[in-house]
Amino acid sequence: MDVDVLEFLEYREYLRDWYAESKRQHRFTSYRYLAQKTGIDPAWIVRVFQKEGHLAEESLPAFIRLCALDERRAEYFRVLYRFCKSKSPEDQREHYKRMMELREVVARRLASPELVYFSDWSIVALRALIGISQDTSDIEGLGKRLSPPVLPGEARNALDVLSKLGLVTEDGKGGYDITDRMVTSGTDIQSMAVRQYHRRTLELAQESLDRHPPEERDISSVTLTLHHDDMPEIKERITEFRRGLLQFARSSEGADRVYHLNVSVFPLSQIVADPATSSSPGKENVV
Repeated sequence: MDVDVLEFLEYREYLRDWYAESKRQHRFTSYRYLAQKTGIDPAWIVRVFQKEGHLAEESLPAFIRLCALDERRAEYFRVLYRFCKSKSPEDQREHYKRMMELREVVARRLASPELVYFSDWSIVALRALIGISQDTSDIEGLGKRLSPPVLPGEARNALDVLSKLGLVTEDGKGGYDITDRMVTSGTDIQSMAVRQYHRRTLELAQESLDRHPPEERDISSVTLTLHHDDMPEIKERITEFRRGLLQFARSSEGADRVYHLNVSVFPLSQIVADPATSSSPGKENVV
């Protein structure tokens, strides 16, 4: 069924949309049918769908069976239910974190020898452009459509790397298709190729200030004060932010351009040995 629970942040909206789609596909679907399968009064099911009440937690297994959810989606549904019912910000944050983990786009993790993929930004960008282009037979032409454009030899070299790594395959029409929607180096990789890739994309961000008009980019920064022990929490929040954008990109229809996002957080000072105990105004700056 086209209605995927992983795309929802409200379990009642999911059930309502699932019901509408099931009713469209199956004439027997009705509130009475749901009542027979779950043991819940039809009138209460209507109220739940209208977000005027909640299901009892013990009824969740019946709905999981009814919606034919696999193990991952069943767990997401249970966590989503608790997220929607919780009134504690801390509990909501924990539930949301787990939901984002379950929604994580499945990615191919590259092994160390495959990290040549990150040896040049154009390899990554060309693969993404192939993924959204109808005609991929003119690789040199695709290279010219990158920003900044790359030379024909660089485009052919990028394609050669992608082909050898199995990240693109011939489409039978003289062009290419991507083989994995998502590719990652993982969070624990510290190879020279990945570091160099980050350096070059940061340079591209700098060049974008002059290359692209403001309406086509967003480059901003914030300077703030934290305790150095807060870094794990900051990194986790950044991970959640990136994960959310990946989910948004996955659901975006008709993608027509390749974008790159850099998120950086780094020290601008040494650790203060005797920090002030109260916050002073004006310590945070946004640019």
